[in-house]
Formats: sequence, structure tokens, C-alpha cells
Amino acid sequence: LVSSWLPEALASLPLRAGVLIGGSSTRMGRPKHLLARGGATLLERTVETVAGRVAEVVLLGGGPLPDSCRALPRLPDCRDAEGPLAGMLAAHRWAPGGAWLFCPCDLPDLSAEAIEWLSAQRAPGRWAVLPRTAGGLEPLLAVYELQAAPLLEALAARGERAPRLIASHAKVVAAMVPAGLARAWQGVNTPTDLAGRELSGRS
Repeated sequence: LVSSWLPEALASLPLRAGVLIGGSSTRMGRPKHLLARGGATLLERTVETVAGRVAEVVLLGGGPLPDSCRALPRLPDCRDAEGPLAGMLAAHRWAPGGAWLFCPCDLPDLSAEAIEWLSAQRAPGRWAVLPRTAGGLEPLLAVYELQAAPLLEALAARGERAPRLIASHAKVVAAMVPAGLARAWQGVNTPTDLAGRELSGRS
């Protein structure tokens, strides 16, 4: 009975998407989430990709928004954390009863297939799923269940900035991304990066 109930209980918890937009973008020189590709900003493309696959999309952090995203819920970063943890903890504190898919705003090739694969990695007993690509462990575009919140809180209390540090916990799973989906986790940091991805996308 318990083994059949656990998956149902997990599925009943809302999975929200938290899109992190509060980064400094110093190497890019302008807010990454407002960069345009294919006639839309990266933020708009991200929201469109995840919206139909989660219960709600919430923006995390400050900065200007395109008109199409102004109606979305938006949370300011926590003041007692730094880096992406500031947005992630704001989300968990705002809606502590569910899971979060934390997504950066600098993934030009984010795909529905990548979101669906990641969602399928959720299982009872897994407190977080951090994808692994050839480039290493990916703490964003990753799923954090409600049980992961205390692990993130502990990082912030120690002054840590990197959510990947929870990977050593026994309940955190590093799932290898299929090669055909790995491009979805490749972010851009400079204008040259984005231009290269534009050219690659047209080839």
C-alpha cells in the first residue's frame, strides 16, 4: 500500500517553475533574460517552454521585464543569501508545500523534451535531481523537492553561494542527461557565446 501511495503523493504536490532573472550579467554587459533570439527574449522563450509543464511560473529576482511577462508572480531575492540561493530560498519560503523546477534565464536551447525528461526523474525518496552533463553537475534547470529546502537553508546559513553543494547528500540524485538533450543545459555568458549559438541554430 505504501509503495503505491508514495508515487501518487509525489504527483499530487505542485511543481512550480522558478525562473532566475536577478543575475548581474557582468560578462554579457546587459540583462541576459532580455536578450533576443528568434523574435523573443530568452525570458519569454523560457516561460513559454515551461509554462504548460508546471503548475505555475514564478519570476525570481529584479530587473526590467518584457510586457508579456509582467503579469507573472515575482519574488524579490532573500536578503540572507547570495547568488542563485537568494532566489531559490525566496521561492521555497513563499510556497513551501511543493517542488520547484529552478531554471536560469540564459538557456537559448531549452526544450520541452528536456523539461519532460527532468520531470520524469522525480521519485519518492529523491529530495532533489541535479542533472549531470559532460560539463559537470548542473544545479539549475534542476528539480528541488520540498525536502531540499532545509539543505539550501543550511548552505545560506554557512555563507555558501553554490546550490550544487547539496549533491553530497544521500537523498540528492545526480541524473545523467541523455546526449540528445544536453544542449538544453548550455548557457550563454558573453555576446560571442550568443552569436555562436545563433549561427549554430541556423546551420
